[in-house]
Amino acid sequence: MIRRFVRQKFGSGGLVAALTVLALLEILNLSANGVERGFAMANWAIFILAAGSVSRDISSGALQMILARPIRRTRYLYGRYAGILASYAVFLVVTSVLASLVVEFLVPRSPSATELPPDALAAGLGAAFLSGAFQAAILLFFSTFLPGIADLLGLLLLYLILNLPQLSQAPWLRTLAENARENMLPSVEWSAVFRGDGVFGAATGRWIFALTVYLVLAAVVFSRRELPYGQD
Repeated sequence: MIRRFVRQKFGSGGLVAALTVLALLEILNLSANGVERGFAMANWAIFILAAGSVSRDISSGALQMILARPIRRTRYLYGRYAGILASYAVFLVVTSVLASLVVEFLVPRSPSATELPPDALAAGLGAAFLSGAFQAAILLFFSTFLPGIADLLGLLLLYLILNLPQLSQAPWLRTLAENARENMLPSVEWSAVFRGDGVFGAATGRWIFALTVYLVLAAVVFSRRELPYGQD
């Protein structure tokens, strides 16, 4: 399943072109701003890789052919998720290596020149990967029951629903929304975690729990869904 996903994604010329553009923009960003403001384009890459990861196979009828073999639905589903992470890791590693080469050999050396220390670059890469893994889990969940790339719309609506109450004048509503965000869309300072601060903190625990919930819900919905044949 992982190999199939990687071949499927990197076999698309349009997708490779989009990832190439994002990689070039990310390289320019890292070269100009360093790791502190780097990997700003990484989320766009995970959106491209994870959008419609399951729903497209369902609508095309490919999934029905795959499941005709002795393959469990959960194996297919988590294989798709692992394929997303593998593809995303390739994007991040290649982008980081190229950015390091650009800074080392092409950027003029001066006292104010941007540097990309290997440890800081690795920490930034790890933070981007974990953030992308969480976004991919949410998209995987929505892709099990929403058609096409409507999973991106589902992710956008989730963020809007949990952030709009901030504009409310009701304190209880803002508090409720804040608690929901902390549990459904937890924010973790990965740079501090990689330094050993807050490894077992509440934010990290909420992140692990939320990630697990999205993946389990995706498996439950997908396992119970009646699959149509051919186009929806």
